[in-house]
Amino acid sequence: MFLQGQKVGKYEILRSLGSGGFGSVFLAKDTWLNIKVAIKVPHKQSLELFKLLKEPRLQAALNHPNIVRMIAAEKENKIFFMVMEYVKGKTLERILDKEKVLDLEKAIDYITQISYGIDHAHKNKIVHRDLRPSNTIISEDGTAKITDFGTSAWLENVPYASTRIGSPPYMAPEQFLGKSTYGSDIYSLGCIFYEMVIGQPPIIDVDPFKILEKAQKGKIKPPRLMNNKIPKEISEVIMQCLSAKVEERYQKASEIIRHLSAFKGKASKESEIEDIWRRIKARERRITTLCWNCHRPLPHKEKNCPHCGEGIWRK
Repeated sequence: MFLQGQKVGKYEILRSLGSGGFGSVFLAKDTWLNIKVAIKVPHKQSLELFKLLKEPRLQAALNHPNIVRMIAAEKENKIFFMVMEYVKGKTLERILDKEKVLDLEKAIDYITQISYGIDHAHKNKIVHRDLRPSNTIISEDGTAKITDFGTSAWLENVPYASTRIGSPPYMAPEQFLGKSTYGSDIYSLGCIFYEMVIGQPPIIDVDPFKILEKAQKGKIKPPRLMNNKIPKEISEVIMQCLSAKVEERYQKASEIIRHLSAFKGKASKESEIEDIWRRIKARERRITTLCWNCHRPLPHKEKNCPHCGEGIWRK
């Protein structure tokens, strides 16, 4: 669509950042403001303008540190494109491709940040409908940012978004049936969390209908049964997100944040207790000498036995 070095209005195309099912993304320079931006060009340029404006309007309605910011929507030489905040980093998908499984602390941090972003979207009556690792960018400073609102929908005066759309391994059962709700995003959060700690989504199958069947029947193995090092509390959070019934899942992303925060607080206290015990044990290990007279343990570096008063002779 665009070539390196090409000028598009006030933007200079620097290089391609990738291409997906709905559009191509380029790194560009805003020559007026002298900043780098990401430019997304939808594949379907033949759509009416109001349809092309749906995604940028949705994303522009959101202002949150965990959501990629929409800057502008423009048309140049009959090509419609969106201008977004450029986030220097990697997608969560690329990170998982390399690391396979993330350590628990990092996984909790990422899912908490993504949950903050989704909670903000839901408060603005927007359901994302395509949450997955490839649609989450992790910046170089560790900030998780949700992007790609091309399949998102406003839930104003309607109980659910009726179009059947999404990525099967991360779709809730009702989403397959064209009934996406806020709870569908909660399910997707559970899928992402599951993948971060286990190394794969909860249900994998080349046939989307088999994924639906297993999801409807709740045939998902709890993370703790896959890896007993995963704390029970974390496994329960993930499984509540992945409940087949919407009403049995968390009703708000903020509830996930609250439970994870409580777990981190508990884990921090346990860590403090373990640290105290380590110091006690270390102190005990320092007592390595016995008094030649009374045969009692001698404190480290003492010159006289505190029990019988005899002088201490050390090698």
